[in-house]
Amino acid sequence: MTRKSILKRFFIISLFIVIATTAALAQSTAFSFQGRLNDGTNPANGRYDLEFKLFNTITGGTQVGATLARPNTILINGVFSTTLDFGAAAFNNPNSVFIEIAVKPNGSPNQLTILGPRQQITAVPFALRATSAANADNSTNAVNAQNAVNATNATNATTATTAATATNALSLGGVSSTGWTRLNVENTGSLILTGGIQAGGNLTQPTNSNGLVKAMIVVGHVSSIPNIMRCYNGVTTSSSGNCGFSITAAPGLAGVDKIDFGFDISTRFVVVSAQYANGSFSPSTNNNGINYRIFNNTTVDVFTFSNSWADTREINSYTILIF
Repeated sequence: MTRKSILKRFFIISLFIVIATTAALAQSTAFSFQGRLNDGTNPANGRYDLEFKLFNTITGGTQVGATLARPNTILINGVFSTTLDFGAAAFNNPNSVFIEIAVKPNGSPNQLTILGPRQQITAVPFALRATSAANADNSTNAVNAQNAVNATNATNATTATTAATATNALSLGGVSSTGWTRLNVENTGSLILTGGIQAGGNLTQPTNSNGLVKAMIVVGHVSSIPNIMRCYNGVTTSSSGNCGFSITAAPGLAGVDKIDFGFDISTRFVVVSAQYANGSFSPSTNNNGINYRIFNNTTVDVFTFSNSWADTREINSYTILIF
């Protein structure tokens, strides 16, 4: 099964934690963790690689304790069970322990996929605190273990056993899977965000899609020779050198340049703009305008005027944007 299908179809529908009980004087920090995993609407079956981490918040935050890998775990009718031991220090703050689970089919070359959201680990495992002697002088909670013995949430597991129909587990708070946005997976529907979007890196987009800038270039002339002064290739995210573009002056035609962008621009939006400034060519006159034509699928011809509209002439610089 591909990672894409895991992202679309696998999700935890129930989680329940059972304390690993041993003799009172030999109690360890390990506890049994049981859960149920669905593939779509059907229970998952087979062997899977699982990974468990603890965090101090439900999102973001800091990892607590080690990362525990459980490869080749058997799932029968969606149910799995394993023993976890993050150490007693992992449970120093009973109200801030959340477990994160990642999964992939055993033997799959894909990376592990995180199943969200994280689940809070509640009272039962915290009876293990007595083994760290943090409360050894007043170990009522560990000796009597009222919460652990009764363990209403764990033994009855009302929330866990009925989680197969839990709205939040099945549909992320009532939003069906058609409305989810997933990383590294193509989303075929529209994405509507009420807030802003900030990207720390470059944004790219295929040339057959609309929205982002595909190319930006500033062209200047030195002794009638056109040069790329600045550029950005929105397809390859290059902003150095010539960004994969090439430019030549039309032979014998002053003020006519050919810019080859190296990808199909025939169905793109093209904007050209001339810098308004006194020209550096003789006679020195203001730039009077600019226009263009799409010469072929990858090339734009640019015509600049610094003297009059009667004929083309080089100008100081101009800018081209392609969307």
